[in-house]
Amino acid sequence: MHFTLVSISRKALEFTDIEWVTIPTRDGEITILLNHEPLITALVPGILIVRADSKDTSYAIGGGVAEITAENVIVTADMVEDGTSLDIDAIRAKKEEAQKLLEEYKNRGESMDMETYVELEQQFLKESAKEQLSIG
Repeated sequence: MHFTLVSISRKALEFTDIEWVTIPTRDGEITILLNHEPLITALVPGILIVRADSKDTSYAIGGGVAEITAENVIVTADMVEDGTSLDIDAIRAKKEEAQKLLEEYKNRGESMDMETYVELEQQFLKESAKEQLSIG
């Protein structure tokens, strides 16, 4: 099965012969094997795992979309991190800042701007995915 991972910054990774891939979707994690039913699904921040040559490779991804056919999987995500240059202290600081802003926003008692709230929540989830990848 062929797998392509593309980030918004156009960085692409391609695997020509994978055994399976597990992706985080809005409905939970799904694992795609050869001959999977065709599917287009929305992604959420989390860990994507690719199995090729009996070896697992993990990536932290942000939101995006996956297009699945019987022989191909194409994932387009707004963030792709492979874990090679992650700074756990910086990740935790950004995660804590996003969490603090979310709490402050909730406690204001004003009507919420849902777009701002969702952006903060997405930032928190992306940093959480990077943290999970970095601590393995």
